[in-house]
Amino acid sequence: MPDYKQMLKEAEEREAGVKKVFQQYDLDGGGTIDPAEITCVMEDLGLLKGLKTDVTTFVAAAFARYDNNDDGVLSFEEFKQFYNAAKDDAQGRKPPPPAKMVRASTSSNLDGGTQAAREKLKEEKARKKAEEAEKIRAENAAMKARMKEKSKTGGDSKVLDADLLTARKEAADKRKAEKEAVAANIAAENKAQKAKLKNTVARTDNDLLDDVAADGTSVAAARDKKAQEGADAKAARAKDASDRTAQLKHMKDNASSRTDHDLLDDVDADGNSVAAARDKKAQDGQDAKAKRAQDMKDEAAELARMKRETGSATDHQLG
Repeated sequence: MPDYKQMLKEAEEREAGVKKVFQQYDLDGGGTIDPAEITCVMEDLGLLKGLKTDVTTFVAAAFARYDNNDDGVLSFEEFKQFYNAAKDDAQGRKPPPPAKMVRASTSSNLDGGTQAAREKLKEEKARKKAEEAEKIRAENAAMKARMKEKSKTGGDSKVLDADLLTARKEAADKRKAEKEAVAANIAAENKAQKAKLKNTVARTDNDLLDDVAADGTSVAAARDKKAQEGADAKAARAKDASDRTAQLKHMKDNASSRTDHDLLDDVDADGNSVAAARDKKAQDGQDAKAKRAQDMKDEAAELARMKRETGSATDHQLG
């Protein structure tokens, strides 16, 4: 049966040893190390000897995989994942999934294209960090070699270690100063850009009263003149429409008045009164009608007389 207590003890001792090396590179005691020295830490722990993957490729992938909060430094918890991934790589195993950590920002609401672009940018940054770290590891290795040679000539090992630590701190301070200079330069450029945009907005003149054209004419006056011309043209169109309406009304009124239903005052081409002629014709018609009625009455009386006379001459007695 496995001795779990012994296994736990060995794991704790191993972690303590890893943390001791980690703290040697925690120059300011803040609980983090400069990513630029990650391969130096790994080398001191013997992690690079059995690494099957190229150092730069491995470190770049580890940065992209385990630097979850993108804060620019490595905590001990993050570095432990580097350590375990290196052990797995040396034994040909796939690295364990990254530990869940609280991110500074969430990407759950990003679309696929944006997320892919973000991941690509993170990988590029990780590659640059890995290349920088490998360069610094080589410089530190050369520095250690010089110190080792110096120790062979009788140098105090403690003094040499102190000198090495000082050199490392100076290199770290130099890198920090360079990063701060770059950040300050970017900040200054951003500030200048904002000021430029602000001035550009301020130069947007929405008041044309003081502007003049190339020939010295006031732009405002020209604008007002054009507006007045437009107003005059509109008024002229309105007046023309009103005049046309009045004219049509006048024509309509005149046409109605010429429709004469009273002919008493009309005359014909000879100067005779049309009304008198009409009355005469009507009277003639009435006279003719009365004459026809009288004629018919006379004829009826004549027929009655003839009938009476014929009847009195007929003898109805036979014997």
